[in-house]
Amino acid sequence: MRPMRSVDAVTLVPGVGVEGDRYATGRGTYVAFREPGRQLTLISGDGAASAVAGLPRRVSVPDLRRNVVVTGMTAAELASAIGAVVRVGDECEVFVHRLCVPCLYNERLNRAPGLMEAVWEAGGVNCEILRGGVVRVGDGVAVVPGFRDASRVDDGGKKAAFYKRPSLRTEDERRSLAAAPNPEKPGMERIMSAYASVGAGEALGLTDAEVERLKKRARRRDERADEKRSQAEAALVRVALAALSALVVLVAASLVSGEGGAAGVLRRIASPSKPFLRDDASL
Repeated sequence: MRPMRSVDAVTLVPGVGVEGDRYATGRGTYVAFREPGRQLTLISGDGAASAVAGLPRRVSVPDLRRNVVVTGMTAAELASAIGAVVRVGDECEVFVHRLCVPCLYNERLNRAPGLMEAVWEAGGVNCEILRGGVVRVGDGVAVVPGFRDASRVDDGGKKAAFYKRPSLRTEDERRSLAAAPNPEKPGMERIMSAYASVGAGEALGLTDAEVERLKKRARRRDERADEKRSQAEAALVRVALAALSALVVLVAASLVSGEGGAAGVLRRIASPSKPFLRDDASL
């Protein structure tokens, strides 16, 4: 998993997400779950920083992997905006669909036991982008007054137990949330592989055998990706060497003909009627 990258400005695209973000390009871990709120996540920087401060292992706000960190609004104020429209910057407006509760995957990824419990009420919110534009660091964020529509909220059909603090869930609720997903559903294996890679397979009801199978498949994918990268790098080296060889030939021919130096080379490149250049025209 690549670390989050801090930027001074981003472009929000209505109905899509943050331009260049992995969810906007269809490469996010949870893209199999189709819901509009996955277009953008907002989190209270002050609330999140306070929540992780007591963890035994150091965790920073960027480690929670939310898109926009807001200061001057508490986690409770963001949570109360569910069903409302929030204006971000001068141009953009987003609709808040649900709480973005922390997951076991992120806890294991950060190697921070207790992260889910600590951040449960400060994990931020999931939003749909209604009006796009550029958002810059320092822009204002505010709930649009006079508009609230709870009937528009779409959380993708989450169970009530999904929003319940893990330590308060009943055994039946834990089992229902850990029901094994359908691996045939597009994008689901990506989620299963991600959870298996950090030792969080139990959150999806995966058996030890399934976890091992997913890890092996992930290793094979990584090996194939490494092989493709190596082949691409080797191809670039071959092209560079071919270009260098062609340049050496041009310089040598230029010196033999008396048109020495860089000027001679440039004259020959600009004069395709010279015999030796016609052979290398494809370069």
